[in-house]
Amino acid sequence: MTQSPMKSVTELRATLEAFAARSAALQIKQGSDPQHLLKQFTDLKRASDAGNYRRFATADRQLHQTIIELADVPGLKSSWLAAFEAQNTFRIKTLEQCWPDLAVLFESHRPLVDAIASGYPEEAEEEAMAHLDAVWFRLADATDDQSLPRDPLSRACAFLAFHFHEPIRLPELAQEIACCSPGHLARLFHDKLGLSFSDYLIELRMQKAAQLLQRSDKPIQEIARRLGYADPSRFTIHFRRRFGQPPREFRACFTRIMN
Repeated sequence: MTQSPMKSVTELRATLEAFAARSAALQIKQGSDPQHLLKQFTDLKRASDAGNYRRFATADRQLHQTIIELADVPGLKSSWLAAFEAQNTFRIKTLEQCWPDLAVLFESHRPLVDAIASGYPEEAEEEAMAHLDAVWFRLADATDDQSLPRDPLSRACAFLAFHFHEPIRLPELAQEIACCSPGHLARLFHDKLGLSFSDYLIELRMQKAAQLLQRSDKPIQEIARRLGYADPSRFTIHFRRRFGQPPREFRACFTRIMN
């Protein structure tokens, strides 16, 4: 299948923003002040809480532009502006149609901002790519873009790759994303992947947990929250079952190996 113009433009923007996020995190790690970035994130939250889509769009642009400027790379801002404006031409649907709940779009920015403000370059780069991929999925779905997978299981997996930290239930995933019945999607997970839907979701979360434990010094309770666990003890149970040891020991072993 030929890649659509919208997908190409989104990938260009994602590449630029991933590089910017990594560079911005490095700047903060080396002593730059993250307060302006955090202020822009607060402005985004206020717009989200108010349900004001026009204010949110403005705050969103300012937040992403702040990341570009914080990276402090000559020529990056002009390239990013061109990609940002090009992507906007494909927003046939409004923000309100793509994201009926602004809080969902707001929360998708949190891991990116946290990684940059904490000075974690690798994590920031990954979160920037994940954020833009998630945005593309919503836009592609709203505009019936031909780059979006058509079979139910591929659509579901593409969505889960960027939303695994959310409280996702199989019925909603099947009906709203995969466009099939919950029973049919459950059978596809089992027959094609050899896992139940819930086990597949847990596996995605555990792989991300391992990355966060290796690449950051974030408290385990915070990592659990980031991955969608309201109860840290449940996170620990899932992690021990997957890796054979609790998160704290896993991190300690990795640290010893690296040192």
